[in-house]
Amino acid sequence: MYEIIKYQLKNRKSTILFLLAVFSGLNLIAWVLEAVKILNGDFLHVANPGFWIPVAIAVQGITTVVMFFQCSSGHSKDLLYKDTSYLLLTVPRRGWEILGGRFVAGLVEFAAYAVPVGIFMSVHAAMGAWATGRGVSFFGALAFMYRQAFVVNLVPMLQMVLLAVLGFLATGFILTFATVASRSLVKNRRAATALSIGLFVLVSNWAMRLGSFVSDRFRWYFPVRLSLEGSFGAGRLSFEGAPVSNTFNVPIAAVLLMCLLATALFAAASWLMEKKVEV
Repeated sequence: MYEIIKYQLKNRKSTILFLLAVFSGLNLIAWVLEAVKILNGDFLHVANPGFWIPVAIAVQGITTVVMFFQCSSGHSKDLLYKDTSYLLLTVPRRGWEILGGRFVAGLVEFAAYAVPVGIFMSVHAAMGAWATGRGVSFFGALAFMYRQAFVVNLVPMLQMVLLAVLGFLATGFILTFATVASRSLVKNRRAATALSIGLFVLVSNWAMRLGSFVSDRFRWYFPVRLSLEGSFGAGRLSFEGAPVSNTFNVPIAAVLLMCLLATALFAAASWLMEKKVEV
């Protein structure tokens, strides 16, 4: 499996670097224009960053969502439909090794997008707080956000990361099964793509509905408590005093059902890869 992970990441390296370069370039343009405008104080004659900020945020946001689905499925469409796919499908590896290796590589690839995008978004938020001119500095706003995320809410952040990884796993395994199953049954690529999307929506929607019903019926929830504490800014942006907290209840049955179903479908997809998919 290690060789498959290494091969997949090497194959995706140029795409990863290109997308990160696009994200960095767009954000850098937006930050420079905004910083110049804030420092200059002349909002009429300095170049307007109002165009570049939403463009940078939209490009990286939409791309990250698209890559979430592609990476979680291990880019299974490329594996099953590219002309060179037979090179990997004919190597002496079990189906679960191929799909599992590509899934791990996809998780690493998505992390390579998600972490920088999270940093970029925090910088945008700090720039926005600084631009208000209400006694908030850029570094003060950035320090406040990072303290809330990684000191005050360290445990909730770890819980949300775990839930995100489980969601990535469930989405990827269900989508992989839908893609492999449709490829096994339908030879036309467009029809197979439509069938895989339909299967993914149907299975994931059914699992979430059933899991949410069970959790609601037995009051089976996992609380994630987020807090806000410390001091920040002045005027309308000020925050100081007793900690403020909010609790989000995660339906445990829905999470468990999605993970169990995804694991079973991953096993089924691995079997189909070995027995039914023709190179």
